[in-house]
Amino acid sequence: MSNEAVVRAFLKGMEQPISKVPEHLRESMTHDAVWGNSGFPPCVGIEDIMSKHEMSAEVFGDYVLTAEILNLAEGPDGVVFTERIDVGRTGAGEHILTVPVVGVFEVRDGKVSRWTDYFDPRGLLENLAKLPDVEAFFTGKK
Repeated sequence: MSNEAVVRAFLKGMEQPISKVPEHLRESMTHDAVWGNSGFPPCVGIEDIMSKHEMSAEVFGDYVLTAEILNLAEGPDGVVFTERIDVGRTGAGEHILTVPVVGVFEVRDGKVSRWTDYFDPRGLLENLAKLPDVEAFFTGKK
């Protein structure tokens, strides 16, 4: 499978209730993967990445995030770049966020080993401010 196909499948697999996403991450990412979001400390290792996704349910509930891919390109070194619109909706279909994103993915042995998203965090920060322990969201330590 090409790196482009791996990334498309990875993003498609994210389109399920967030409570089910951690298992998808475990199956689709390397054990030492790094996930970064512009302006925030990176998550290092699959357990840390899964933890952040579990914590996002505290902010948004058991939402579903859909990634509408606008453009996708794979460089000669195999790095995959995406331009997309990520849309979050509750299980009932209520819109909770829309975020334009540029994502960069590295793939190793058919799994995502690095995932970095660049976006305007304003909408996310407004919702994170509702958390009783917002520091835990960033550090993974409660």
